[in-house]
Amino acid sequence: MRTNTGAIAMAVVALFLGVAAAAQFRSQDVYSRSLQLETPSSLTTLIANLSDRNNELRNEIFDLRRDIESATNSVSSGQGTLSEAERQVLRLRVFSAQSAVAGPGIGIRIDGGFDERALSDLVNELRNAGAEAIAVNDVRVGPRSYFTGTPDRAIAVDGHALRGPWIVHAIGASDVVYVAMTRTGGIIGQFEVIYRNTHFSVTKEPALDIPALAAASR
Repeated sequence: MRTNTGAIAMAVVALFLGVAAAAQFRSQDVYSRSLQLETPSSLTTLIANLSDRNNELRNEIFDLRRDIESATNSVSSGQGTLSEAERQVLRLRVFSAQSAVAGPGIGIRIDGGFDERALSDLVNELRNAGAEAIAVNDVRVGPRSYFTGTPDRAIAVDGHALRGPWIVHAIGASDVVYVAMTRTGGIIGQFEVIYRNTHFSVTKEPALDIPALAAASR
């Protein structure tokens, strides 16, 4: 059981590491699309914010690699207990969206034109900000969820067509995630530049209930 504990820890950390590294590239799309609409002063703010975020991601990846090394050492030394394994399994189930989650977080309401690329950007930015669980119109978003458009301008999440207004709920440290979304030059500000006729509102939520991942619709 002790060996399994270390192996589970390695699996959890490796999964986090893979998503963090991928998000660093995928979350840049919204910024690249807004560059042509920016003024010189706002571009300066945007570059500064991107630099800060890239530094944060590098630090996060460093910490995750250190955790992998710690987990590897745990396997080698046979350290670990049943309770530790259970916590790791629970954490993995939450991260992989296999279990429902409840807790504080934020809500983002989007009224107006929006698209699947922007929604993917928003989800990645929420993950970068530390969101533990995310849902769009009560449909859970997992690490491998995909976003597509539909002919009637809905946005499909894993094949489930969702029509606006879109309500995005994210469980996590509400103060931290709220600031990450609403800061000057942040993703909501960029959306407001790109989608000038769309209204975005961000609220702190004391209690949210997010369901487990639903089966993909084909």
